[in-house]
Amino acid sequence: MRTRLLGALLGIATAVLPGVAFAGGGPSANVDSVQVSPGHVSFVLTTANLTGTPATKTVRVVAGRTALAARMTQVGRSTATTAPPRAVVIVLDTSGSMAGSGIAAARQAALTYLASLPADVQAGLVTFSDKPQLAVGPTTNRALVRNALARVRATGNTALYDAVRTAVATLYAARLGPSAQRRLVVLSDGVDTSSKANLLAVTRALATSRVPADVVAFRYGNGDASAAQQIASAAGGRTLAAQSSGQLTAAFAAVARNFTARAKVDVTVPDALAGRRVTLLVKVGSVSTAVPVTLAAIKPPPAPGQVPAVPVRQPVTSWQLLALLAGVFLIVVLAVVLLRWQGSREDTARRLVQQVGRYGPRRDEHQPTAEEGAAARTAVGLVEQVLRSTGAEQGLALRLDLADVKRKPAEWALLVFCGGTALAVALLLLGVDRLLCLPIGLVAGWMAQRIFLSVRIGRRRAAFGEQLPDVLQLIVGSLRSGFSFAQAVDAVVRDGTQPAAGEFSRALAETRIGVPLEDGLNHVADRMQCEDLRWVVMATRIQREVGGNLAEVLTNTVDTMRERAQTRRHVRALSAEGRLSGYIIVGLPIVLGGWLTFSKPQYMSPLFTTPLGVMMVAAGVGLIIVGGFWIRALIKVEA
Repeated sequence: MRTRLLGALLGIATAVLPGVAFAGGGPSANVDSVQVSPGHVSFVLTTANLTGTPATKTVRVVAGRTALAARMTQVGRSTATTAPPRAVVIVLDTSGSMAGSGIAAARQAALTYLASLPADVQAGLVTFSDKPQLAVGPTTNRALVRNALARVRATGNTALYDAVRTAVATLYAARLGPSAQRRLVVLSDGVDTSSKANLLAVTRALATSRVPADVVAFRYGNGDASAAQQIASAAGGRTLAAQSSGQLTAAFAAVARNFTARAKVDVTVPDALAGRRVTLLVKVGSVSTAVPVTLAAIKPPPAPGQVPAVPVRQPVTSWQLLALLAGVFLIVVLAVVLLRWQGSREDTARRLVQQVGRYGPRRDEHQPTAEEGAAARTAVGLVEQVLRSTGAEQGLALRLDLADVKRKPAEWALLVFCGGTALAVALLLLGVDRLLCLPIGLVAGWMAQRIFLSVRIGRRRAAFGEQLPDVLQLIVGSLRSGFSFAQAVDAVVRDGTQPAAGEFSRALAETRIGVPLEDGLNHVADRMQCEDLRWVVMATRIQREVGGNLAEVLTNTVDTMRERAQTRRHVRALSAEGRLSGYIIVGLPIVLGGWLTFSKPQYMSPLFTTPLGVMMVAAGVGLIIVGGFWIRALIKVEA
């Protein structure tokens, strides 16, 4: 009963006083993008619901009781980008009740509204009938919105609530920032009939997001206008009534005054207020706003004949330098200890897994693998053709085999290319020149995979050299038990200690195609760059030609190798101090120079902005490189 009475009163009001707003919003002003400099303050002034533009009004700026000289100029789209962005979404009713003259009047009013918006305001369009539809997202390109308005057709029911929720989501999907000014303009000619959302959910969404909605009630009769009023009042909007196309255009013109053109205000600050924190009262037309500002201090000019004071840099005291050196030393030591501890943990865990695996069930070598897609097979095939045509496939396959990487050359090259492309995209997002992103990414990816494979190859060769004395000891035991040399090598392969077992299995595989075992072992020595294994092969060949006890020869060889290893470790321990000193001496100028560059750029800038400074930097880099090689030559001992 209450709803019907309200609708009847609304119908009487619109008939007697057409074009009267149900709820209004008064003029307002806002200040943002404040910039302070000695003797000057500038800011961007934004007004709403003010007749005319701010630049056509007289602005007054008062700080306490002191009136300040101010000059206001209208800003364009490029200048206004320093202020928070502004956006509006037009929510247009295209239900069947708008057919004919109604949709034509709504289209014309919306076009007039777009023409009156300032150029920096982003406008979007959401239409709704049976369900809402996003026609154009918020954009400053007015042609897109005009073309979308030309294509609207009236048909179906009215999903007003769903359309309002879609418009709010569209504003926040545009990612305008937390300080952006967002608003909705809703045109509807009747109550909701087909929305999935209810009125309470819509008003809560508007209140939570703080998006005001101005509702234009077009040709409302005895219908329920309470929903329009609740939508408008949820976040500070207003409701306007229109019964004809002229009133509809006038209503849209009134709503358009929410976005008046911005103006830049330049204020001259007297010397008496310099350095003080004041509240600027800005008055334009009938509205005013206040903003607290800390004014910049003005440095007095030097007296005649007085030399401007140059700030004296405090010298670094001895204890500060000692503290810096101690910090760098502790960081280097901690990094070395952590890396060594992590490597020892990984090696211990790997050895334990291998030892336990010898006594457990054999792993199924025919495990199911993931099925490759057609796109992956095509990409791998293309990369494989490129590698074969350039002759790089064989070399890459050899490096992957030495590094024990279970990937085909084409697959590895494709992974490196994808990683380089991902790095190029990251550099592009960080603002690097688009012409340099892809070359930098591909070169960095190639260098990273090169270093990765080199490190793995070096570790695998070092592990082989450490395992070789134990492997030879096993061969000696097999020979003394009555096995032949080939059977003893087969026992090493069956022992399964990697990488020695895998490499010796290659030698056995070559013997099956007619290659002598000594030649196969020599090939393994070449692959692993193991000089000790070459001596073992040479001793084996001499024993085969002149005769003798091979087990005794290998026993002497093992003893010699272990003594050499012990001597090598002893020398490495004695040279540890020199190596650590080399790391600190080489790294200290780099770390200290980087720290000074970031902490005191004005102190280091002459090194990069003057010819003499650039020459000094180049000479310093050259001396660091020479010193690094010199220290390496001093501490390098052949064992």
